[in-house]
Amino acid sequence: MTKVARCVLALGVCLAGLQAASTAHAHASSTDYLEVDARQADRMSGRWDLPVAALDWQLDLDADGDRRITWLEIDAASAAIGTLALANLRLARGGRDCELSVASPLALTEHLDEPHVALDWRASCAADGPLKIASGLTFGDATHRSLLTLVDARETTAAVLVPGDPAWQQAADGTPWWRSFAAFVAQGAFHVWIGYDHLAFLLLLILPSVLVVERGHWRAAGSAKWVVRDLALIVTAFTISHSITLALAATQTVSLPAGPIEAAIALSIVIAGVLNLRPGWSRWRLPLAFGFGFVHGFGFANALLELNVTGRSLVPVLAGFNIGVELAQLALVLVSTPLLLLLARQPIYARRLMPAMSIVTAVVGAGWLLQRLA
Repeated sequence: MTKVARCVLALGVCLAGLQAASTAHAHASSTDYLEVDARQADRMSGRWDLPVAALDWQLDLDADGDRRITWLEIDAASAAIGTLALANLRLARGGRDCELSVASPLALTEHLDEPHVALDWRASCAADGPLKIASGLTFGDATHRSLLTLVDARETTAAVLVPGDPAWQQAADGTPWWRSFAAFVAQGAFHVWIGYDHLAFLLLLILPSVLVVERGHWRAAGSAKWVVRDLALIVTAFTISHSITLALAATQTVSLPAGPIEAAIALSIVIAGVLNLRPGWSRWRLPLAFGFGFVHGFGFANALLELNVTGRSLVPVLAGFNIGVELAQLALVLVSTPLLLLLARQPIYARRLMPAMSIVTAVVGAGWLLQRLA
């Protein structure tokens, strides 16, 4: 395979991935939200918010086939929704299953601008023993997540139930902090890998790192040390700023609506793509990474704001989630940089390939921007 063919193949892979991403929401995984109040050991209660789109896939809620789910259609299927939920929710205390029932009529709510059906439930359980909570709902989605918030007499606990590990077991002496920490390290990394917009922005920042500007034109960087330094500056600036706003938003010190934040994230992709088209504009990459890092931090925080966790219980959740985000970003840098260093040796990378990838990614970002503004 010739050098040019290898470059064209790499571009084709990039385009195919971006085309697939552009047809999906930038955070495509389905998520439900399970709240459990176990302060009274033998009489528990809670709420389970289930995504309407996933329920439609499971139960075919769209009775008239007009591709719109109305409240009347949801209400007509309320018995089926309740049956589905209770059949897939298991609570046990001391090794004995609790008796579950629906506590009140269904209601509608929203999480991250997506409609969810809120189902209130109650449970009669054994009076003592460790609690076990399990969910069997996946809606046919291997990436589905159940975000669990548990309040008992001692603490508030956050956990994530996933298809491969759908149960949470309470320890006899309470939930150790490292369990929540480890769960949300994985959740932070997962949030980045399903967040095509975050990945697209970071990729656009990385693409020119293997090039330098000489007499107004791009050329391959002659030193790997220079490339590492450039990447370290860009990624560190992005990390510092998004970590600040992630902490501010997750602790509800600063609160901004999700819609404008998601639109601003899409706009950051457009701007980053355009900056890569002119070598003279590369000096703006560092301010761009730092400035829009604040915006992306609010986007990361949206995944945590849906949890009812505050105070000391939030510390391992926030720390784990942020470290997971950083690990996912580092993985992208480590995987992509050696490939880009090889590609940069070919003149076609600076002249054609890097600008083409930047244009395509910016166009995808523009599509997300229009969608989110609408």
